[in-house]
Amino acid sequence: MTVESWTPERWQTEVCGGLVTLRELDPMLATRMVYGADEVGRLSFGLITHQPPGLPQLSDAVTIVRAEREHDGTWILLLTLEDARFSEVFMQLCGHVHKKVSESMTESAGISTAMECFAEWRHLFQGSRKRLLSMEECRGLFAELDFGFNVLGQRVGSSLVVEGWQGPYGSDQDFQFVDVHYEVKSRHASTHALRIASEYQLDGDSIVLVSVEVADSAKSLLGFTSLADKVVLARESVALDDGDLEAFDSALDELGFDPSEEFYGRIYFSSRGLDFYTVSDEFPRIRPRDLTRGVSGVKYRLELSILDEFAIDANTALSRMQNYGDI
Repeated sequence: MTVESWTPERWQTEVCGGLVTLRELDPMLATRMVYGADEVGRLSFGLITHQPPGLPQLSDAVTIVRAEREHDGTWILLLTLEDARFSEVFMQLCGHVHKKVSESMTESAGISTAMECFAEWRHLFQGSRKRLLSMEECRGLFAELDFGFNVLGQRVGSSLVVEGWQGPYGSDQDFQFVDVHYEVKSRHASTHALRIASEYQLDGDSIVLVSVEVADSAKSLLGFTSLADKVVLARESVALDDGDLEAFDSALDELGFDPSEEFYGRIYFSSRGLDFYTVSDEFPRIRPRDLTRGVSGVKYRLELSILDEFAIDANTALSRMQNYGDI
C-alpha cells in the first residue's frame, strides 16, 4: 500500500471488513510503520526499526509493547487500543504519527519524531509533566547536556545530537544513532560504581558507556555553571546549528524540567572529566537473554575498578559516529 492511499478512515473500514493482521504501510520509508487489528478487533499501530525504540507511555487505554523480531533482528513498537470507545482519537493519533514520521529522512529522525508525537498527545490530555527534579536527576541532566552538546556536538553538530537524544522518551540509551548508542552516567569523584537501570540499558552491539565526573556546589564558583544556564547554552547551540528547538524543548518537558523554576538557577555543576568504555561481548553486564523467563526490571551496579580493560579514549569513542546520515 502506498503512503498516499492510506488514511485512518480506510484503516477502520478494513478492520470492519475483517482485517486481523498487521500490514506494512510503505517499506521504502526510512522508518517503517504497520497498522491492523487483532482477532478481537483491537486496533494496532506500530513502528519497525533497526535500533531499539523508546518505550513511551500514553494511557491505560493503550497497551504498548516493544520486542525484538527473531526472524530479522529488527524491533517492533506496537500500540494496541484496549478500549474501543477511543477508536476515533486513537486513529487520529496514529494518523498524526504516520504523517510526521513519513516526512523524516532517516530512521533515527523518524523514531525521534514518533516519540515527540506520543509525548505531545499525552501532554494534551494529562497536562504537563513539569516537576522539581531531584539533585540526582539534575546531575544526570547536566552530564547528558555536557556530553551531548559540549562534547559530541562539537564533532557532529548540535542538530544531530538533539535528533538522537532519546533518553527522555524512555529509550534504553540516552543518545541513539545509526552506528553507535551512548549511555551517559554521572558520578561523584568518590563514586565506586555506576548504576544500571535495567537489563536493556547495556544490551546491544554498538554501545559506548560514558561516565561523567560531576562536581556540585550551592554557590557560583569559578568553573561551575548553573543547571539553568547549562540548558540555555545547549539550546543556543541547537539554534546556531539550525537544529530542532521544539525537539529540544520537548525532551526537557518529557523529563519534567521547568525552565522557569528558580531552583535550577541556584544549583551549580562542573564537569571534571569524561571516561569512555566500549560495551563488548566480554563487558560485565546483565542482558534480557541472561535472565530466567518471567524475570525483568533488573537494576544493578557496575564497579568502576573492573572497567579499566574496556576503557577507550575520547577520539575512539566519538569516531563511532560514521554513517549517521544513512540507514
